Amino acid sequence: MLFHSAKATKEDLEKRLDALYETFRSLAKKSGYAFRRTGVTASGKPTILLLGNHSSGKSSFINSLLDSPPIQNTGVAPTDDGFTLLLYGENENDYTGPAALGVAPKEFSVLRALGPDFLSHFTVKVRNREKLRDRNFLDSPGMIDAPAHTNSRLYNFPAAVRALVEISDLVLFLFDPEKPGTTSEAVEVLSQSLQGCEYKLRVLLNKADTLDSMDDYARAYGTLCWNLGRMLKTKDIPQISAVFTESPDTRISARIPLDSFDRQHAALLNSISSAGQSRINAIFAGIENDFTRLLVQAKVLLRAKCLLFGHVLLRILLSILLLGVSGAAFYAYSRSVELSGLRFWIGAACLLLLLCSVLSGFCVWSFYRKKRALVTHPNELFLGAFRHSADFHLDSLQARWNEIKDDCVRQIQAGTSPGIFDSLQIRNLAGILRSRLPAICDELSKQTSP
Repeated sequence: MLFHSAKATKEDLEKRLDALYETFRSLAKKSGYAFRRTGVTASGKPTILLLGNHSSGKSSFINSLLDSPPIQNTGVAPTDDGFTLLLYGENENDYTGPAALGVAPKEFSVLRALGPDFLSHFTVKVRNREKLRDRNFLDSPGMIDAPAHTNSRLYNFPAAVRALVEISDLVLFLFDPEKPGTTSEAVEVLSQSLQGCEYKLRVLLNKADTLDSMDDYARAYGTLCWNLGRMLKTKDIPQISAVFTESPDTRISARIPLDSFDRQHAALLNSISSAGQSRINAIFAGIENDFTRLLVQAKVLLRAKCLLFGHVLLRILLSILLLGVSGAAFYAYSRSVELSGLRFWIGAACLLLLLCSVLSGFCVWSFYRKKRALVTHPNELFLGAFRHSADFHLDSLQARWNEIKDDCVRQIQAGTSPGIFDSLQIRNLAGILRSRLPAICDELSKQTSP
């Protein structure tokens, strides 16, 4: 059986996931939902993406992780305006543009859609470093305050970050304690590009060794928390780790005891070393989000269809009843005035035509009025679809609903929805989310764990 093999390889487990997508492809088509699955595979190496304002220490942090000699250029001013992917290879070389995509892992092929301007700012560096054997690092340009109503870059920076976040497995966002605020590009990335992928995010208050006192640390930490709380669309802000780049004289020149941050630094290094597990978690979080969005969209559209069908059916039944009453009244009237023969049938036909025209117009008007009401208040559809659901809590689905609400409104307006008989497949999808996906994730996790 497909879902019950005792010993399955990563390739077998990924085939199971492919089979699940094929199973629900027809439901997605009927619901007007486009799957958002990336090309990331469990057998590939994890990618760690570093983001941050300029001079936050991203390149220096990478250099310290990969040992000497340094790979990335560093400096106080912005030193790079493009993205750099660091890969392992015995023959060291640099590639830019379409050639870079040729040597990058296959999941990076989606970057081609960002256009030639972006590709001219995308570089792959192949280096023979032992720490690149099991993971890839992706450096990014420092985020800046762009002039109002202008694009200071030749490519769509937020869209590029979003694409890279989706195919990365761990996202490290670095801040300088002297500038714990956020630039305009950082605001856009944190509030939009990272939406739905916050589970990959780790926030680092870098350069902890430059702080003058623990009061300075508390002030920088509090400012950063306040900024993150304004921009991240989640109930809780992610954990913030204070880290620093170790050098021979770091602890000698530091004005505060760095031992206080050693545990946080060690936890970060552990997260980086266990990025393979982060990759599995990211893959399944993405798939779970995909199927959850499909479930919500299908149930909401099906509820809208049922409400519209019930609304129109009630009007039709009332119209039939009104026709019957009107016919009986006309028959009684014709008997009282002794209307018979041709005059009776002409009168009956005229009355029937008039009533059918009026009632059919009323039904059509009532249908579009009801549809407009559903489109105007889509949240009521969502609440009605899941209010009595025992499998899912409304709070856990709210974020996914916010992502697809506009799509659902468009599908209702277009009349696209699953059929009544698709409710069985929707229930099957809920069962997949509840049991089968976690089971496959557990199997992959066991294979990934050292």
